[in-house]
Amino acid sequence: MIEMEDAERLERIERILAEIQELLNEGAVIIVEGMKDRFALNELGISGQIMLASHPPLLSLAEDISRKADTVIILTDWDSKGNEMANKIFKYLRASGTKPNARLRGKLKKLVQNEIKDVENIDGYIKTLRHKVRRC
Repeated sequence: MIEMEDAERLERIERILAEIQELLNEGAVIIVEGMKDRFALNELGISGQIMLASHPPLLSLAEDISRKADTVIILTDWDSKGNEMANKIFKYLRASGTKPNARLRGKLKKLVQNEIKDVENIDGYIKTLRHKVRRC
């Protein structure tokens, strides 16, 4: 039997993803760690400017993005490396006058961190949740 918690969690995650897509539609940029993270978001229907933090130095990335967008969504993994990367990117973006959004990362982290540790597995996790919810 499905727990109400699964359906509620899925609904909250889907609202966050819809908010991310809405911001991307309005010209925001999202930063993820690598290609697998981008692919996972694309699999969930998230499309727009998705930049990779794994390629250029973070300071160069922040400077480049600050020239392209006013709003940047930081969506790094919720492990220690991802937390450190998110903090650095946040700091660099603020210093360059860009408005970083780490709030959505924090919300997602709270909802999924007991099940998955990274963005690249979020599509599989959500598909599993959807399957559980629809079965009942």
